[in-house]
Order: sequence, then structure tokens, then C-alpha cells
Amino acid sequence: MWRHLLPILALCAMAQAQCRFTRAEVERTTRIFMVRLPNRQLSLKRTASSPVGEVLQMWCNPQDIRAATCQRAQGNRVSFRPPLPMTCQRAPAALTTPVPDRSCPATMYRVGYNVGNNQFLELYRACFDRRAVRAIFVDHRVYAKTFFAQRPCVQFSSDGVISPADEASYTTRNIYATFRRLFGNRQTYIANNQDVVINRGHLAASADFLFGDQMCSTFKYVNAVPQFKAINDGNWEAIERWVRSSVTGNQFVNVRTGARGVLSLPSSSGPKNVFLSGNRNPVPLWMYKIVRDANNRPIVAFLTLNNIYARQRPAAPNFCQAVNCPINLPNNARSGFTFCCNPATFRP
Repeated sequence: MWRHLLPILALCAMAQAQCRFTRAEVERTTRIFMVRLPNRQLSLKRTASSPVGEVLQMWCNPQDIRAATCQRAQGNRVSFRPPLPMTCQRAPAALTTPVPDRSCPATMYRVGYNVGNNQFLELYRACFDRRAVRAIFVDHRVYAKTFFAQRPCVQFSSDGVISPADEASYTTRNIYATFRRLFGNRQTYIANNQDVVINRGHLAASADFLFGDQMCSTFKYVNAVPQFKAINDGNWEAIERWVRSSVTGNQFVNVRTGARGVLSLPSSSGPKNVFLSGNRNPVPLWMYKIVRDANNRPIVAFLTLNNIYARQRPAAPNFCQAVNCPINLPNNARSGFTFCCNPATFRP
């Protein structure tokens, strides 16, 4: 009986064999990882491994694509042939283009790659109000990953969506000047023009993506809001880590991350709304993240107050039906007061 089972077990082992990407393969590759679907269309590779027989289409441009196949070698080892990493003379960059989408009350942008033959491979989608210089929400998928590659870039791109002046409103020096203009030269919110208090907070986190080009694609102003650094590094990062840890295997979750409201802070002449660029680029009052499974069934909604100066935990706003959180988070302003909301009724 065992003799008859051995070939079957061998076939099962072959079917389960995977070429798992290594940190070096990812960090040293400047080509874009793609695969070709049965209909011959290209698709972005998103998972952390390839089954034996899968052929990667390592893309630089429509005229420069190299194949790498996950193959079984001696001793039942599996690896890509030809081996990774692979590089381009000039690494391609993700494009940001408007796209019709009724779910966005402003302009919806898709971020991804034009691979020729009228095919655009979308990585994520960002709803952005150009006149207000305000990111409303971003939709993306989070796949399981086994390691975190070093980010190959940290330079934000405007893609012609916002002006140089609005870009500059994010600098530490200009944020300090804005707070002095709004709250007076003796304001105590920000101590000096070198202390980073507010930064460009990603909506779709770079760490949610595995490959270098995909991480780079998140450094765009359509994907950023003014977020307090302590909150970004505190509860917000813990929420992002929880979302990533909730995915296993080749599965994914659908995530919508957005901002709501405008932060108002006390001044000697009464409360003042905080905008970083005249009456544009508002500092949001709330940050939210809605997590849904691969079939779009709601899992949880997180809501974080973007105000390190809050003196006490606020009540949950009326658009959030508070429920128990799946993780324990510090309950203080500096980390970011956070609620978990019923995702079925959450309407940001």
C-alpha cells in the first residue's frame, strides 16, 4: 500500500513546493514583479511566494520584460531560474492618473503602471480633493508577508496634483511658522522649527506592500495627510501591524483608510481650525481604517483622534458605534485615543 502512496505523496509535495522570495531578492530587484494571467494579460505579483512552474514577468518597460521561473532543482530544492535579483537600467515609477469612480466625492486617482496594450495595473486607489489639498480616503489590499524589506525611497511625489507651495506646507519649518501665525508667537504647541510634530502620514502604509516599487508608490501626496508623528508612531502603527498580522498564506484583506474633519485647537481668541497651507491642507481631526475580508465582508473599523493635545478621551462620535477592539492600545492622547467601531454601521 505504501508503495502506491509514495508517488501520490511526491506529487502533493511538488504541488505544495513554493519559491519564497528572500529579502535580498526583493531589495536588490528594480524590475516590477508581474505574472501573466491565462488570458495573457499582465498582473502585479502581490504574494510572497510562487508555486513551482509559475513564471514571473520581470518588467522594466513594455519592450524589456525578462522571465524567471520557479523551478525544482537538485535535492528537491526550488528556486527561480534565471536567478533573482534582476535590475533595470532605469527603474520604472508608478503613475498617478484620474479615473471615474462614483464612490469618491472629489477626484479618484489610480496609482499603478501603464504596461502597454491599453492595460493599466492598479496598485491602489486614492480619493483626493485637489482644491482643498485634502486626502479623503485610500483603498488598497494587504497581503501576507514574511519579512519587511528596506524601503528603497522616501521622497514624496506630487504627480502634478498639488502645487510646490502646498508640498512645502508639510516642512517642519513651515508647520512651525503656521502655528505661530495661527496661535501667536508665544504658542506652546510646537517648541521650535526643528521639532517634527506633524508629518506626512501614509493612508496606505508602505509596509503593507512587499516589493520595492510597490512601497515606493505609497510616497505620494494623494496618499498622505498631516498626522501627528507621535500618533503615527503610536496607536496608528500598532493598528497597521495588527492588520498585516491578520493575513496569512496567500490571502488578503481589503482596507479603506481615510481622514475626517478638521482639527481645532484653543487660542487666545477662541478655537481655530488648523490648515497648513492657507485655507488648504487641513490637519484632520479623525483617522479611520476599515478592514474587510477578501469577499468584502466587514471585520473591524478603527477610529483614532488626531490630536496629541486632547486633555481627556472624547466620547465616540455619532458615526461610530463603539465595540470591543481586537487589540489593546494605550489610552492616551499622545498615542492617539482610539475607538473600534461596528464596521457594518460605520459611515465616515
